[in-house]
Amino acid sequence: MSFADRFRVMEPKNFIKDSDRKKIHDAALDVLETTGIKVHSSVARESLKRAGAIVDEKTNIVKYPADLVGSLIKKIPTKIVLAGRTEEYDLPLDRRHQYHTTDGCGIHVWDNKTETRRESTLEDIRKTAVLGDWLPYLSIYEPMVVANDMPSDKHVLIGLKTAMENTSKHIETESTTTPEEARAQVEMAAAVVGSKDELKERHYLSAMVCTVSPLILDGGATDAAMVWAENHVPVHITGMASMGLTGPATVAGSLVVNHAETMALACAMQAHEPGAPLLYGSVQSSMDPRTGGYNSGAPETIRISIGDVEMAKYLNLPCSAGGIGGSSRIPGLRVSIENAILTSPLVTAGSEVMNGIGLADGSTLLSYEQMMLDHEIVGLAVNSQKEIEVNDDTLALDVIKKVGIGKNYLTEMHTLKKVRNFYLPMLWDMSPFESWVEGGKKDLMDVAGEKAQKVISEHKPVKLDGDISGKLKKIVDDF
Repeated sequence: MSFADRFRVMEPKNFIKDSDRKKIHDAALDVLETTGIKVHSSVARESLKRAGAIVDEKTNIVKYPADLVGSLIKKIPTKIVLAGRTEEYDLPLDRRHQYHTTDGCGIHVWDNKTETRRESTLEDIRKTAVLGDWLPYLSIYEPMVVANDMPSDKHVLIGLKTAMENTSKHIETESTTTPEEARAQVEMAAAVVGSKDELKERHYLSAMVCTVSPLILDGGATDAAMVWAENHVPVHITGMASMGLTGPATVAGSLVVNHAETMALACAMQAHEPGAPLLYGSVQSSMDPRTGGYNSGAPETIRISIGDVEMAKYLNLPCSAGGIGGSSRIPGLRVSIENAILTSPLVTAGSEVMNGIGLADGSTLLSYEQMMLDHEIVGLAVNSQKEIEVNDDTLALDVIKKVGIGKNYLTEMHTLKKVRNFYLPMLWDMSPFESWVEGGKKDLMDVAGEKAQKVISEHKPVKLDGDISGKLKKIVDDF
């Protein structure tokens, strides 16, 4: 089984009727044409104006005629491959696979023994990249924290360099705020794959770019998106509207806002660089109605994330919607429950890329223990949605007749072969109660932490060629 085959799942199920998806789409087109989007990037505004959008340079508001939106959306590739450093880790986006990334932008790290927080460092990026390289159901590594011990103007590039040196899997970058930073990251990825031309063909690097709800495209991030587009680095367009706060207090209404924002940035990218790859994404949430706070574990969050997947399918675009990453202030039971409930329905709906492994407290707090627990949740969710094969071998009719009535299948060669495909949890203690007691009655968080540290200390990722590491260092030093 190839690495990508590990993530092959059933055909996605539809949760919203075609007629209702069309209503959401038409409402978003209405917003784009009549209200418009405030676009703070002059590069994006100029490209959109050349394509036929109506641009008010005094207000930076861009209005998108519906026929222009339709023609630009058609230029987006409907299937792409997110490449690993080596082909072994290539990830086809074909609506039949489901991948998970780590989460990004954490600023603190949880110490489970003392139950305290500390500031995150570059060493945490190295350790989580090593751990992510080893974890069998982690598909994509995204630098998980801010390297607070590095210069603030270079921490994103230093973190990316560290990730590239410690995992062979596809890398997603986040927190890019300027076009200069994006260009430097393009140079780094090109150094790894061989050239900028090769990078356009092998999408080793992808980038998350967030819209600003409601109905704004940020200047620096959008300028960066134009650089990604020029170099065919896939962009995960990620709206983060909060229902009732930066989006309407209904699922359908917030879907309209996100759909309008996503199409606005997608059209800007296509106007600037036709055929630039991108993923329709979002990590929308619901506000806490008592405080207005972030509430990513709410049922409304699940429903709106499913809706975003549905709208990606409606446009026939690769999908990077939803994700785990509960709002619990500390790692452990609550955030694990939230993450488990968030994950399974989105796998069923057909989200192709989901982010969130390893962070709690609104994606700000790294926990090595939670990273392991989230990985277990992902393994369970993906394997529960595996395609059910029906053929002569799986029907096992000859075996059924041979065993007959009242016997068992334990000694059959068919069983010995097939049982090797059964999913085995990495952390759960499946031993009898007495054995668990004799083993010290270990808490699951302790088991997860011990396993994480063992992997970090023993796993040796395939290193980059020394010349390439030298090139990456020079790009960072010159920035």
